[in-house]
Amino acid sequence: MQRKKDSIVSAKATNQRCNEAKGEVEGAESHELCPYFDNLPSHLAANILLQLPIKSLLVCRCVCKIWKTIISEPRFAKLHFERSPFSLMIRTHRFNLVSRTLHLLDCQPETYDFGSKNLVKLDCMTKLPLRDGKLFKEKREKIKNKSMHPFHADTLFFNKYSLGIRDDRRWRYYADCRISHDKFNIINSCNGLLCLSDPSTENPLAICNPVTGEFIRLPKATKAPFKLNTNGVRMKGHSGLGFQPKTNEYKVIKMRIRHVERAKEWVFERVILEVNTLGSPSWRNVEVDPRISILSLEYPTCVNGVFHWIKLDGQQRSILCFCFESERLQPFPSPPHVFENHNNEIHDNRRISMGELKGFIYICDLNFSLVTMWVMNEYGIEESWTKAYNIETSFNSRSYSFSWRHGFCWPVKPFEEGASIFLYHSHNCLIHCEPEKCEPEKYRRKVFQIRGACSALIDVIPHIPSLISLKDVVKGDNIEVLSIHSRYAEYKMSEENEVLFLAKWFTRDLVSKVETA
Repeated sequence: MQRKKDSIVSAKATNQRCNEAKGEVEGAESHELCPYFDNLPSHLAANILLQLPIKSLLVCRCVCKIWKTIISEPRFAKLHFERSPFSLMIRTHRFNLVSRTLHLLDCQPETYDFGSKNLVKLDCMTKLPLRDGKLFKEKREKIKNKSMHPFHADTLFFNKYSLGIRDDRRWRYYADCRISHDKFNIINSCNGLLCLSDPSTENPLAICNPVTGEFIRLPKATKAPFKLNTNGVRMKGHSGLGFQPKTNEYKVIKMRIRHVERAKEWVFERVILEVNTLGSPSWRNVEVDPRISILSLEYPTCVNGVFHWIKLDGQQRSILCFCFESERLQPFPSPPHVFENHNNEIHDNRRISMGELKGFIYICDLNFSLVTMWVMNEYGIEESWTKAYNIETSFNSRSYSFSWRHGFCWPVKPFEEGASIFLYHSHNCLIHCEPEKCEPEKYRRKVFQIRGACSALIDVIPHIPSLISLKDVVKGDNIEVLSIHSRYAEYKMSEENEVLFLAKWFTRDLVSKVETA
């Protein structure tokens, strides 16, 4: 699964390849589609396409084979990813049903075209694969065998009969998938790739690119899986996908934290850590310093070939990291006083999160009325932690009352370009805060709401979409790259009928206490 990654092929060479593959007639047709584009030097053709957003590139890829070949080059995908803006992936959250449809939201409110109804339709980017394809196939065969009495198979599939809907005199059936067998959790996003896991154990099972529709299944554990809860023993799982730039390898980390019951108290015992390089058929055990004690880990983030978490140990918080090169699990420098203040006080409305934006690791300190953003300017140097900006988010309004107790916050612009954040409120609301360009002492708050979902909750995943193909990142030929679009496409789940919209709730200009470094 190796391709050349150092250059983008020329348009002339691509055209010759088209003619050889499809014949002179189709080659001439392709030439007619883009006669001037075909004669451009390769670097100019690539630069023109690099200016387009990813949704437009997906369309251009279907125009002709010349464009498809240029856009499919690994070098092009890497350059386009470096220019791509921050986005959010949204899917409905249901406790009893499987939701696998992902919707893409660009975090650039100035580009939203609401129209007269103040609504913008969210693009359906892709559908996540099902965890157990074999079980789904068995369900499909059973429903075919019961075609004479289809409604007797309601335990296998939902159908439109129950909704009172008929489509062209044919009943459409919807897969009645079970969370225990079919649902994926999304652990983190790394270079446009998603790490998918078992919701109950956090065991990593697959890697997916939602833009290309490619996914691979990870190797099964070499050892028997640990039971999470047995008499006197508890196992808590954590995992994530990371990238090691020096070796150009993607790696998945799987961690199990073991606690035992002693004197009616749960006591930390040890950490079990395994690593898999994408393409390798097995997992490798990694030794962990026995002095490291962990209760739980949050906000998996990969920067500079190192995986980071916010570590919880009792009431204490800190940053823990795992270096893919040295394969060591160790502490990582924290911003000054951020965790100390949080550890020594009770903050019901405070949330501290961590993430990565354009190669920089950041800490977001969010409370009821203030967002404080910290960024590490020089990786690994404790003194380089800098308070990028503060944004006051509170305002008085009887009509609109928000509590940030269950909120999340993400910076959406590179830190050198100024303050700009998106906040997620628990009532399916997204709030964008950004200072006015002409009057920095003021900032504009735009409040949006996700509508169209049958569920009262949604999952919001920070993500930068990418054209990077799994065929280019998987080492060796041991792993099969599968396509979401070609597997069980004729069957749908009930949530796939949902059409999500972004509704403009209100916009308000406020006097701000924005402070920048």
